[in-house]
Amino acid sequence: MHARRTALAAAVALVAAVCTPLLTAPTASAAAAKLSDDFNGDGYRDVVMLGGSHGKDGRVTVVYGTSSAPGTRVQILHQDSAGIPGGVEAEDGWGTAATTADLDRDGYADLIVSSPGEDVGTIQFRGGLTVIWGSANGLGSGTVFNSPAPQEYEGQGDRFGEDVVSGDFDGDGDQDLAVTSGSRVGVVLLKGPFTRAGGKSGWSFLGGSYGYLWAPNLVAGRVTADAATDLYVLGSDLQASSDADLRAFFHRGGSTFTQRAGELRVPDDGGHQGGDILSVGDFDKDGYGDLAIGRGYEQGDGERGYVTVQYGGSNGPSTVRKPVRFTQNTTGVPGSSENGDFFGSAIAAGDVNGDGYADLAVGARGEDLGAKRNAGMVTVLLGRAGGLSGTGAKSYSQDTSGITGTAETEDQFGAHLKLTDYTRDGRADLMIDTNEQLGYEDRWGLVHLLKGSGSGLTATGSKSYSVTSLNLSYTRMGGPFAR
Repeated sequence: MHARRTALAAAVALVAAVCTPLLTAPTASAAAAKLSDDFNGDGYRDVVMLGGSHGKDGRVTVVYGTSSAPGTRVQILHQDSAGIPGGVEAEDGWGTAATTADLDRDGYADLIVSSPGEDVGTIQFRGGLTVIWGSANGLGSGTVFNSPAPQEYEGQGDRFGEDVVSGDFDGDGDQDLAVTSGSRVGVVLLKGPFTRAGGKSGWSFLGGSYGYLWAPNLVAGRVTADAATDLYVLGSDLQASSDADLRAFFHRGGSTFTQRAGELRVPDDGGHQGGDILSVGDFDKDGYGDLAIGRGYEQGDGERGYVTVQYGGSNGPSTVRKPVRFTQNTTGVPGSSENGDFFGSAIAAGDVNGDGYADLAVGARGEDLGAKRNAGMVTVLLGRAGGLSGTGAKSYSQDTSGITGTAETEDQFGAHLKLTDYTRDGRADLMIDTNEQLGYEDRWGLVHLLKGSGSGLTATGSKSYSVTSLNLSYTRMGGPFAR
């Protein structure tokens, strides 16, 4: 709905990196939710899908989980929904990004939805987050949290919330939020716990260790061996970079979280790509999280899509192991690299076979299948001792037996991916978004669920969710699945 955020050009004084909270949130007495995406506390994971429209703006679709998979209970949320603050306005971008966490420690996961185009008073594009609180009945009322970042132009906001992720970043046991900001601070840390009255425990800015941080993509995960959540920021320090390449900046969870602890150079092949292109998983089972970066867009210079993996170490990205690149020409990977495949345009990490090694699903939304252009394909690379390899890799398409539908031109099967254990069997299941046209309407159509098994992902017993039942259509650059 919005063009990609561009960095502000003027230099302004940096506000202090750590701010005193306006309102301290009291500690809740209930135990925190066991699952970060179980909104009604029934023990099953719920699915959050971004995209679609309500009037002039966006909406979010929630599918509640059951013992076997996401089921038939569907909840559609937007700014006209009962209990949701604000109102639907053009270009608010409500649902641009989302994440889940139990922010108030009441035992129910909460849904955090961003709206980076939201005007606040006289400030245009100030942005904000709507926290929709979980309960025994599921998601209900909401509370808005606005940006604490400084204004760099009078009347012009910072598009707070182009991306948002959750985790215990400061290591105090409460869930926090890391949120992108278009100001020079780059990323804002909102500290938990939070209250339904709008309270939080304070905030910090990550930009203090940069000249001018541009941070379009975030991914949270456990990289080091401690309990705190770590963060990778894909972007650039606009006052320090000597080339046009991106960096994956590492921030280690704990008391020094706001300070940059490492970085990885990411070759930029001509432009920045949005979407599900960052994921963290322990592919070699050494106790440290590894970073996968999808680089699926392609230019006319012959560069084709690929995935880069930077293995982790005790202090973050390994300084000993060099990044490893995977393409469709890697030994064992099905297919071959071709122009327009967009291999790596979406990625997701998770353990699909329960062997303790994280695996990596890679989307190639532009893969041609015979005469069917851009039908799309997903390849799963398996983790093992030493890390990912092409050995045993498998690919899936809508021509795979057991998957609903058939491959067709412009289906773009694998445009967006999510790996999570929805069936509670200890193996990650794969959600796949595809541009399947249904009926006579040119609308985004099917979301497929492939279940994990001891031998890996299986199409046997796969489920599909259609646009007609879920009212789902992809309209956001970040993809339809909340993190």
